[in-house]
Amino acid sequence: MSRLPGGPWAWLVALAVVSFLLPALSYGTRDADSRLHAEIAARLSAQPVSRWIAPEWPPGWYVSGPYVEHPVGFFLVPAALGRMGYPPAQAAYLANAAWQIASLLLAAALARTFASGIEAGALLFLFQLVPIAFTYRIRANHEQTLLLLLLVALYATERTRTRSRWAPVLAGALVGMVLVKGLVGLMGVPVCALWLLARGDEDTTRRGVVGAWAALSAGVVAIGLATAAYEALYRGATGGSFIAAYLGRQVGPATASQSEALLAQKAYNLVWYLGRLLWFPFPWSLAALLAAWTGAKAVARGAPRSESRTALRGLAFSLGVAALYAGLFSLSDRRADRYIFPAYFAVAAAGAVAAMRDWPPMTRLAARLDRWPAWSPAALWLLLVLLHVAGGRILHLPTIKLWAPDS
Repeated sequence: MSRLPGGPWAWLVALAVVSFLLPALSYGTRDADSRLHAEIAARLSAQPVSRWIAPEWPPGWYVSGPYVEHPVGFFLVPAALGRMGYPPAQAAYLANAAWQIASLLLAAALARTFASGIEAGALLFLFQLVPIAFTYRIRANHEQTLLLLLLVALYATERTRTRSRWAPVLAGALVGMVLVKGLVGLMGVPVCALWLLARGDEDTTRRGVVGAWAALSAGVVAIGLATAAYEALYRGATGGSFIAAYLGRQVGPATASQSEALLAQKAYNLVWYLGRLLWFPFPWSLAALLAAWTGAKAVARGAPRSESRTALRGLAFSLGVAALYAGLFSLSDRRADRYIFPAYFAVAAAGAVAAMRDWPPMTRLAARLDRWPAWSPAALWLLLVLLHVAGGRILHLPTIKLWAPDS
């Protein structure tokens, strides 16, 4: 998997501009969860590091006492930024911006496994223009951090197929996902397993395949050890159990049924998430559906050529990720757009690459984007952030909500 050039200095300049803009405008989003997380991170930055493992709900919110909704991993970088002198109230938003840039670059680099360099490079533009990107442009939520760690885990998974020294990176990314999002972070394990299944023995040896699966297994062990260590540290700081409090706060509401018609409710949950998967990666969700149909017909006709086989594996992986997220989260009657956040980009990647490969206008667009300067994706990102800030913070444009979770 070769590296993807992306104008690193342009991204650094764009991030620097945003780092000055956020405190200059005293920026704060209208999203309640983001405001809460930004405030918790700001409060932690003023506390001793030894207390960071046990944050408290800020005064004035609807809950008080220890914050046990998630482990503390999400807050560590924003709190450190505030500790180092960056305005604490905006530190979580700046961290989100950095994770967003890193996710774009890493997703495009991963796409080169199944797509051409031109197609992967075009994703740096196209990912920024799907509806979910506009919704989460400037947030202080866990989802962007979780997506980045998942991408790091996938990148390391691919590397372990040829270089065993990437195993600690894979383990660290999987542990990081759990420290950021708890039980939801465990999704990194089956997603990485899907990657290995999609890749098979392509570009490696049987020994490399076995080594990659061994590295993933070691990552699971690392999650268990990290969980035990986290529990010990939390008990040492508070005298109580984080795991017991966390499971009580998360598992009970997640398993509570909203309807006596159990199967019908689960089916509705699935339809609800499928609607999200259709809208938030739009229009590439439509292209992904068409690609899945034509790919199934190609497989039915017989063994495809090597190049087509690689493309089909990439398509199968992306749609498998979407099916995994939608299927598992449909089992819970708690619904939210953010729960399947990585799946939107998986579908967008599948559809966009298929469109660039099979539809001449998109093929020409990708070639044209490839001729643009290396700093162009960073310029687009900065422009979209500025427009987002102007629309919300300055012009106070309304937020559009379609098909709310409680509908």
